[in-house]
Amino acid sequence: MTQLDHEICIAAPPQKVWAVLADLEAVQHYNSGVKHAEYTTALREGVGAGRHCDLKPKGWVKERVIAWEPQQAVTMELYESQWPLEFMRWRTAVTPEGTGTRVTQKMEYQVKFGLLGRMLDKFVMRRKLDQTLTEVFVSLKQFIEKSS
Repeated sequence: MTQLDHEICIAAPPQKVWAVLADLEAVQHYNSGVKHAEYTTALREGVGAGRHCDLKPKGWVKERVIAWEPQQAVTMELYESQWPLEFMRWRTAVTPEGTGTRVTQKMEYQVKFGLLGRMLDKFVMRRKLDQTLTEVFVSLKQFIEKSS
C-alpha cells in the first residue's frame, strides 16, 4: 500500500473551503484532469454521496463518500475506474489557521498485479500521482481565493 500526504494553506475561512470540498461536482473547477463531474446519487452530501468524473484526455472514475465530518473532513473512495488499482481512498481535512484554512489530505492506494504493480507504482505511478495532487491543491487554493 502507498500513502501520499499533501497540505496547503488557503487565504479563506474554513466555511468557504468546506463549501467547495463538500460540493462533489466542484472538483471539475480545480482539478485540471477532470473534464466533467456529476452526482450519481440523490444524496448530495454525507456518507453514500457519489460522483462520476469524466477525465482528460479520456477515461472516467466513480467515487463515493465513506466518512463525513461536517465542516471538518470528508473521506472518499474510488470504487470503479479503468485504473489498475485494488483500492484508493483519501481523507481531506479542513483546519482553521490564523485568518485562513489549512487543507490536508492523506491518500492510500494499492496497485493491482502484484510485484509488477508494485514496480509500476514505485517507478511511475506514485511520482505522477504525487505531482498531480500537488497541482490540484495549488488549483484548489487559486479557485477558492479568486472567488473570495
